[in-house]
Amino acid sequence: MAQEQNNNNPNEQAIAELILAIRSKDLAKILSAYHQQNETGRAAQLKFCFETGESQVSSYANYQNIAAQCIAAHGLPTGIIAGLNNSDRINFFMPALQASGAFTHTNHQGNTFLHALFANEEQSPPPFNFIRSLLLFERNESLAKALQIRNQHGLTPLECYFIYNLADHKLPEHELTALFALIEAERTDNFIPQNANLSHIKASLVKRNIALSQDSQVLLIIASYYQVDVSTLYHLH
Repeated sequence: MAQEQNNNNPNEQAIAELILAIRSKDLAKILSAYHQQNETGRAAQLKFCFETGESQVSSYANYQNIAAQCIAAHGLPTGIIAGLNNSDRINFFMPALQASGAFTHTNHQGNTFLHALFANEEQSPPPFNFIRSLLLFERNESLAKALQIRNQHGLTPLECYFIYNLADHKLPEHELTALFALIEAERTDNFIPQNANLSHIKASLVKRNIALSQDSQVLLIIASYYQVDVSTLYHLH
């Protein structure tokens, strides 16, 4: 227990220093409190900003702006990328991601925040309409580039969704429409899917006991993504 407390002390100190800087209402001091920390300390400070903003609605915009200013000035710690895995967190950090051009930033596994979002099995409803709406904003053109990033396993964010979350219950029509819009956005600049991933994705569906009939929406989605015939995909081993 004592060792655990000692391990937490640096993060607690980082948060305490940020709180003091915030109370001073001096942006330079706030940025300095963030800048002087290592990646772990910065991640702890950003987590504090998010949790405080979520719990204190009247202060949400203030803490969101603090996070954006810090990240724009001194960067997004890679350790926070995996935590950007639901719409609440992404909405909070969206100004920061925009200001720092961090849509395509990756962590040690090669994952962007979109990989984290699409692989999150607890995200409900599906995130397609949410991300599509973000794509429509003027400053978010580079979000389409993030859809093309492959992680260390060679998977795009959408392929991560297929592996971890695509299920045999039908997607709502608006989410299905949004998914196809994201596939179209991914295909800018002549981006080509890697059909070598097909067998890996089908194997993951079988492992998760997803029913795969030739008229299933699951096979339709995957066949559309890889631009192959449904019958070819159905008979793939």
